[in-house]
Amino acid sequence: SCNALKPETPVSKAPESLLRPGADSNNPTRVRFEKIIRDAQNYICKAIEDVDGTKFREDVWTREGGGGGISRVLQEGNVWEKAGVNVSVVHGEMPVDAYRAATNALKSGSLDPKAKVPFFAAGISSVMHPRNPHCPTMHFNYRYFETETAHGLPGQWWFGGGTDLTPIYVVEDDVRHFHGTLKTVCDRHDPRF
Repeated sequence: SCNALKPETPVSKAPESLLRPGADSNNPTRVRFEKIIRDAQNYICKAIEDVDGTKFREDVWTREGGGGGISRVLQEGNVWEKAGVNVSVVHGEMPVDAYRAATNALKSGSLDPKAKVPFFAAGISSVMHPRNPHCPTMHFNYRYFETETAHGLPGQWWFGGGTDLTPIYVVEDDVRHFHGTLKTVCDRHDPRF
């Protein structure tokens, strides 16, 4: 069976880190990304609680395949009908075919269909549904994914994600502001985005 599909197990308290001691904690990119997403979760949840006056409920979980996450949900708030901000930091093994599909590495490495490639993934995601139908629903997710060298297949990594608004009533000025703000942030890193 594939470790990537093992179920989650609730735990009572969020650990200081969801990284594996040694394997992940010695990798500066993994350490930094976990800090970024956990700090972002704390910042976003506090900002929403300050505006809404309602607290998030937190569920912490681990998964048998490795790693875990922190799910926070606010329900029946004053401003938001429902809002969720979730982080996960997981690791495990993926089938070689899944690696090839994700990386376009169709002809390299092991031909053994039972071979597994170690992976690490971390991300933050959020969906916010406001009570006011004139305010759009907002969604975002950002993630870091990394595979390790195995079975003649090279280790690879990538960042991904996106964000969007889903308005019930479209207000063109809001659309321009939203996309303009995102473009300004992206342009700070590379104006070609």
